[in-house]
Order: sequence, then C-alpha cells, then structure tokens
Amino acid sequence: MLHSLTRSALGLALIALPAHAETIPVFTPDDEGRPFVDVYASGLYSANCVEGAGCTCAAVPLDRDELAVVLGLEAVSADTKGIWDSPASAQSLTDETAEALHARFGGSGHCPQTALVPEDGRWRDGKPFDIQIQCGPMGDMLRQLWTEEKLVTATITWNGVFSGETIQAAFMAADPDPEYTPHAFKDVTPVETIGTAQATTEMGQVTSTGRMLLLTPGLFSVNWVVQGTTEIGPCNWSTTHLVTRIGP
Repeated sequence: MLHSLTRSALGLALIALPAHAETIPVFTPDDEGRPFVDVYASGLYSANCVEGAGCTCAAVPLDRDELAVVLGLEAVSADTKGIWDSPASAQSLTDETAEALHARFGGSGHCPQTALVPEDGRWRDGKPFDIQIQCGPMGDMLRQLWTEEKLVTATITWNGVFSGETIQAAFMAADPDPEYTPHAFKDVTPVETIGTAQATTEMGQVTSTGRMLLLTPGLFSVNWVVQGTTEIGPCNWSTTHLVTRIGP
C-alpha cells in the first residue's frame, strides 16, 4: 500500500497491512479451561470467531486510547473489552468478556488463547484518515493528492509472521514503483513492525517512518510520519489507515 503523495511528490513509498484466520483450529477441553491472560495489561483482547465453533482470543499491545487513534474513532468506550472479526463483520468492538463472546459463537468455557497471527491471502489498503499536514503553501496540494490516492491489493504469504519486510515485498510486487526508496523494517513485537527510510529528492531531504499494528487476524493499522525540508521550510505530515484481508 503506497501513498501516492509520497510516491509522486517525494519519491518515497510507504507500505503495510494485517492478516486474517478464517478457520478455527481444533482445541482440547483443557484449552477451554484456562482463563485469558492479558499479557500486555492493556485491558483488551482480539478475537477471531466462527458461528457455531466459538472464538480464539489473543492479547493486544494497545489500550483504548491508542485503539481509538488507529481506528479513526473519537474515543473507545471504557466499557469496551475487545475487538473481533467474523464472517459477518470485518471489525467490531464489544463490551463482552472473552468468555461471553466465545459462548455467543458456540464455544464453552474460557476462550482458547492463541498468538495473534495474520492469514495468507489478498490484502487491500484503505483511504487515509487523521491527516495532519504542516507544509506551508504546499499543504492544500498534498491533501488533494491523498484524496486521489490509488488503493492497492496485494497477495501476501506471511508464513505465520507479521513482518514489515513481507508487506513491503508484496505491495511492491503488486504495484511496482521505480522511484521507491526501500524501508528498513524492525519487527518490534509479534504484532508490531516499524520501517524507516531516508531520501534526497528535488524538494529536499525526506525521512519517513511507518508503524504497523496487527489488530485482528484480518486487520492491521498503519501510521506514517514523513518529515522533510524544502526551500520554503519544514514540510511534515502524518496519516493513518487500515489494511484488511479481503479473500484468499
């Protein structure tokens, strides 16, 4: 997923997305006998649910305020306990406990806890929101470029790992750009990856940083921060968008 703004205006491309699991593995009764452990102490869980089969649940490394930011919401209620995906809804917030959501989808006992991992398939980036621009008279032009941004769909084979390098390779293969400056990614946690790149363009020196967070098996957020210097002074901007798995 590449912003046309960074590609066309600055010759930089920024890319990222999450994944999705459609099938629930077979668990033994012992798996449903252990309570959910909030290993990040965030007060939230992520669930993947299938009607009649229950859910699997995973810990997420962001609190309600951070979740509101990455989802483009004004706020997330203090009553919210989890975010889940299912065949009926790409994403949804719930005030149910992990056990209650698991039971609603046909499970029994505690929601089996698993690692949060993406699923192979086709991933599509979304329109940017929470756009912040500080670029003097160029601000209106940059905002217009974002409204015309091309959305890209890429086929990603994750091999069970949420990786910025995997995302970058897949999206560049789906939408090649000869002016692209590769980002160096570091996978901070199993659900968070950060990439950085620097380039000298006709407009000056530019540094871009992308942070991707896997939220559910089929959804991840992307936040880009770009800092540059032009002949007329500093030119900085940031955006957030969501990437969703749309099929196998």
